[in-house]
Amino acid sequence: MPARSPLQIREADLLRPVSRFARRKGFRFQYAELPFFDYRIDLYGFSRPTGDTVAIELKLKDWRRAFDQALIYQLCSDYVYIAIPLSTALRVERGHLLAHGIGMIAVDPSMRCSILLDALRSSEVRDYYRQPYVELLERQPNERYKA
Repeated sequence: MPARSPLQIREADLLRPVSRFARRKGFRFQYAELPFFDYRIDLYGFSRPTGDTVAIELKLKDWRRAFDQALIYQLCSDYVYIAIPLSTALRVERGHLLAHGIGMIAVDPSMRCSILLDALRSSEVRDYYRQPYVELLERQPNERYKA
């Protein structure tokens, strides 16, 4: 995919490269816009080999809002990331993320992803939220995300 200028990029443009990145990391079963309370998790993934789940919140500029949502997603996912353009990632106050174990994925202008901050396993995850999502993903007829 050719590089887009920051003025042309939309949040939805981040989904495909972040989804591919998550699949390469082993989260082959995915669901986009998964409802969780009053929110929608932009990308939720499950790795059958490890049994781990990941929730990823996409934002273009408002990393603080992504952080707030990520805190909530720790209830239903083993690992939680925010995924943002590299230009936004350079302005993030990493201490907030570090203090809560939330990871950060940067998407560069050519739409390549890299982990700038690893997520820690959530100590807040609740199986009664997590397990129905795992079952949903395991029932999918294929490993691609549902939009």
